[in-house]
Amino acid sequence: MNKKKAKEIILRAKKDVFSGNLGNHLTLFKGDGLDFREIRDYTYGDDIRKINWLASAKGSGLKVNEFNEERELNIVIVLMLSGGLHFGSVKLKHEVAIEILALLGLSAIKDNNRVETIFFEKEMVRLFKPTKREAIIYDVVEKGVAIEPLGMEADYNSLVESIMGIVKQRSIIFVIGDFLTQDLDFSLISAKHQIYALAVRDHLEESLELFGEYQLIDTNSLNSEDFLIDKSVIASYKAELEKHDRALREHFLKHGVVFGKVYTDDEVYIRLSQIIKE
Repeated sequence: MNKKKAKEIILRAKKDVFSGNLGNHLTLFKGDGLDFREIRDYTYGDDIRKINWLASAKGSGLKVNEFNEERELNIVIVLMLSGGLHFGSVKLKHEVAIEILALLGLSAIKDNNRVETIFFEKEMVRLFKPTKREAIIYDVVEKGVAIEPLGMEADYNSLVESIMGIVKQRSIIFVIGDFLTQDLDFSLISAKHQIYALAVRDHLEESLELFGEYQLIDTNSLNSEDFLIDKSVIASYKAELEKHDRALREHFLKHGVVFGKVYTDDEVYIRLSQIIKE
């Protein structure tokens, strides 16, 4: 069953990336860190963005800057494992998170960049070393689908400590999780790396519409407790969640982290492209 689900996710991601649905947006992966080589005469077909207007102004015709090939980028994709991923009114947040991982990994490799993948809970669960091989992404997706997140609790601050020790090269880092478990501080890693925080959510958990007596299970600790849910409980819950998300957005904005939500009923590749273009 896990292999079948992994195959479905890979096929869907490949169709989106290699048909251009998402790839045109993820060309943000292509770095502007080019090595300057020389100034030469403009020839028909040259990229006008490379015209050296200062040199051209000297009166000997249009001049363009010539660069060596683009340096490859280092893309790090982190899947934060928590029990909350085992939830979804349309499909599981876990599945959406794996689809995001597949889309990012395949798109980065398509653009000839290296991809490193990390599964993380309170500590490193698994590390897939940097690769340009598409086949490795298939393995990552299959291993990710096979993980049962129930009973896990993501620790984002422990992730920051690990990233500082593991990722030495300046990188684009995508952190995928539901971002519901705790306060966090991304200031250290955002000072060195470009960070995207991708929150996988379900509309039902943000707009709670349950009334009556329920036995609720904490998906992180697996403890259960009986609750009477009424309008006051729902109002309090929504207020706390809005406060939590507002603090997240303020923190990310302050430190230059791109933050976006992907919901379980979204067309994942469309929503992901919107976030990356922002």
